[in-house]
This record gives sequence, structure tokens and C-alpha cells, in this order.
Amino acid sequence: MDEARIAIGLMSGTSADGIDAVLVRTDGVRAPRVLADLHLPYPEDLHRRILALYQPGENEIDRLGVLHRELGGRFAEAALRVCQRGGLSIERVAVIGSHGQTVRHRPPDFTLQIADPFVIAARTGVVTVADFRPADLARGGEGAPLVPLFHQVLFARPGQRVAVVNLGGIANVTALAGDDRAPLIAGDTGPANTLLDLLATRLNGGARAVDRNGDAARRGRVDDEALAWLMAHPYLARPFPKSTGREAFGSELLERFLTIFPHLAGDDGFATLTRFTVESVVEAACRLLPPYPERMILCGGGARNPALVAGMAHRLPLARIADAEDLGVDVSTLEAQAFAWFAVRTLRGLTSSVTGATGAEMPAVLGAIHPVTVGQV
Repeated sequence: MDEARIAIGLMSGTSADGIDAVLVRTDGVRAPRVLADLHLPYPEDLHRRILALYQPGENEIDRLGVLHRELGGRFAEAALRVCQRGGLSIERVAVIGSHGQTVRHRPPDFTLQIADPFVIAARTGVVTVADFRPADLARGGEGAPLVPLFHQVLFARPGQRVAVVNLGGIANVTALAGDDRAPLIAGDTGPANTLLDLLATRLNGGARAVDRNGDAARRGRVDDEALAWLMAHPYLARPFPKSTGREAFGSELLERFLTIFPHLAGDDGFATLTRFTVESVVEAACRLLPPYPERMILCGGGARNPALVAGMAHRLPLARIADAEDLGVDVSTLEAQAFAWFAVRTLRGLTSSVTGATGAEMPAVLGAIHPVTVGQV
């Protein structure tokens, strides 16, 4: 590949379960070649301290400052480990792209990701690109979702309506119309795993938990009244492009849900919340790719939840539902790959944001470059 470089991508999603790290070779234009990957889990205490920053609280600025630096060290550790796993010296890495850990996302006012990139650059000795979202906000966008351009490179097929759905904490859809003349449109659809994980953790006495394999959802029954209440959430009616986060679909919403429907603090709650994810994603995909997408490609942790996958297939019987791994793409590292790819684009002065995904007035070269000291004046 022309101008191909070795790059590392680092990502932690809204579930805040750990850091995804990937070592790739890429020119920032074509799909990257993955050389190694790993997941570095957060300890339970760190996980809880991150989640505590999602909502305003006592002494939050001091807590944020401490975590910003601490996470910078953990992200640096993940970069060094993935390089070691790939059998390469860190000196061969041209750039690290670090998304960081989102703790607040409140466009149009601000979006905030932590994990100090100065610490990452200092501890690895590698130029680090971070803070990818603010450049888009400065141009009137929401700073999210950013991965649609990467989705287009990986999954666009001429003449085929393809919906690429990322099922992380929050779900987002990229609409690939199969026509080069059609604008690329994307946005967050609502929750994917966030409410499910919060309910599982609540029922586990506050210790981190998930509905593994969707077992509880498959045992339960959907409560139609509760589903209608969830589907009336005002965010779902907003036009695309749009973005959201735990501020709208987090612990506060779950508590209101369980206050109104206390009988759903169990399997029926998992079934109802799972259907909420399915319905909100399918409704958005069909709105963007009418009458329905011919192919839906699932990415993110939710792509491994059989209850979610079966729900999508049931709602879209004429669409081909595929896991990104069916197409040779590792769903667990896709977003980390994207930020390695973006970092190379940043070094090359190429734009990475998509106006039809974020609502910005124009595309932007994303991220701030944090150099390393190579000598003294």
C-alpha cells in the first residue's frame, strides 16, 4: 500500500468495560490490515469510577482530572502490549490513534473523552492523535458518530442498500445506499447494550454483569405497554443525523422505567429492553434505507447477543443479516481499527468526518497531534 504505516488504535466504549487495542498497517485510505489485537479489561473499581463520571456529582472535576491521567497510563499500557503481541518493536509504530473514554456527550455544547494523550505519547514514545470529536463540533456537528466513513470503506457494495449497525453501549447505523451519488447518512439510533447492562448490574447487587448470550431476554416476555413507553422517547423522533449517549439512555432512564413498571425487574425487563433496541434500530434503518435495507451488517458487542440478532432477523425477514466477521472483519476491534485509520489520515491531512453523519457544515481533519520529544533545543 502506498504510504502505508504501522499504527495502533485504542478505544473504550460507553460500556466502559476496558480498552480495545489493535495494531494495523494502513495508508488511511483503503481497509487496514490487522497485525494484532487485544482487550485490556478495566478493574471493577476503575469501571465504577468511570461510570460515576457519566452524571454530575460531588468533587467531579478532581475525580475527572485523576482519572484522565490514570487512564492515559492504561491506554499506553494497552498500546505497548498489543505491539508486543504483534511481535513488533514500538519504535516501528508511526502513530497511535486514541479515542479515549467518553464520560459526557452533550452536543452541541461539548463532548468529553479522557485518557491523557500526553501520557500515552510520553510512555510509548509514539506520536499520538487524540480528541477526534471537537473539530467536528467546531463546525456545527455533533462529533458523533465518526466511524461511518470507515464503514463505507469496509462494507459499501454498488447497487445494494446496506445498513451497518454498531451495537455497543449505544447503537448507531450507517446507511450505505449503494449509489456513489447518494449522501452518506448515519447517526445514533438509541441504546444497544447500555440499559441491558445496567439492569444486569442492578440485579447483581451493583457488581458488573451482563445478560450473557441474551439468556434472560429469551426467557422473558415483552411487555407491550412498557415497550410503547420506551418507543415514545423523544430522541427517536429526531431527524438524522443525530447522536446520543448515557445522558439520555442511562441509569436515570432505567430507574424511571422500573419505577413505572416495577414488575419488569427481571427476565421480562430484559426481553422488553432487548426488543426496544431491536425496534429502534430497525425503525431507523428502514427510515434511512427505504423500504428496508437489503443487507444489515452487525458490529460491536451486541452482534454476539443471539437475542438481539434473532430480533433483527425476525423484524427484517427479507434482509440478509450478517455479522461483520462473516465478511472478514473482527467486530470486537472495528472501532479501534477506525481510530488507527483516522490517525494516519490526520497525519496525511485528510478529512475523516462525514457531514451526513454528524450534521457539521463541512468535513474536518480530526484530532490533535501530540508529538514526542526527540531532542533538545
